[in-house]
Amino acid sequence: MQAPELAMDTQGYINLIDHVHGQERTSAENPGYRVEFLALTDFVRWNNIYLAGLISNKTVIRGELSRGEFTLYQLMYNIRPDIRYELPTAIIRAGINHESNHTVSQADPAGYVWMNSLQVSIGTKGSNYLFIREQFKPYKNQFINDLDGYVFLARYRDSAGTIWTGRYHDYEWKIGGRLRFQIGSFNKWAYFAGTDVTAWLRETGDWEYRTVLRLNLFRKQLHNFAGFYYAYHLYDTYSFDNESYLGSVGFQVIF
Repeated sequence: MQAPELAMDTQGYINLIDHVHGQERTSAENPGYRVEFLALTDFVRWNNIYLAGLISNKTVIRGELSRGEFTLYQLMYNIRPDIRYELPTAIIRAGINHESNHTVSQADPAGYVWMNSLQVSIGTKGSNYLFIREQFKPYKNQFINDLDGYVFLARYRDSAGTIWTGRYHDYEWKIGGRLRFQIGSFNKWAYFAGTDVTAWLRETGDWEYRTVLRLNLFRKQLHNFAGFYYAYHLYDTYSFDNESYLGSVGFQVIF
């Protein structure tokens, strides 16, 4: 058994997203553009156990359809202490999410939203962005036809009015998962598709749901695994960040 060692290794991704269709089914808002950033830093490694910290941010730019102008609309971030245990083909993770949702371009009568939750997850390595490069490294000009996935469960703290307990939300539970189909690797490109499903339970007993379909095309043999994807929100009733019926094209860099 090895002694704990300082790792200080960072991995993550950057997404640049443009909504390309579906805005006619929304209200008078143009869904516009998004920028997403996530970084996970492993601080300490002890055998197969990693103590880490995660920070992520999502910036939403949108505007009124009639005017055709875009403004900074929404900022969302998450800060999370994280622990994971790596098995040969699977990962078990747990962390405490500290999330915030800030509406920028218009006054929010309720104020800024703060949500804190304990989340646990288990799944195969092939469903996680941390291992997507390693997943396709052995394959060259061949179909893979393999399935990967994970599930997660989160419990929210009661919204007691502070940023550390929660404010301006009534969510109790969050549950979801991902199913990813590894298609194959041809001409230095990796092809995979999948679906993400998430559900939120509110204190009223009502549920909110989100289902996203995604097709990915990523370039191999680069230090940073980069490529394009198309995503379609088949169904979305989440109150704070709704993209129902919207299709988008994204450019993603995984570092």
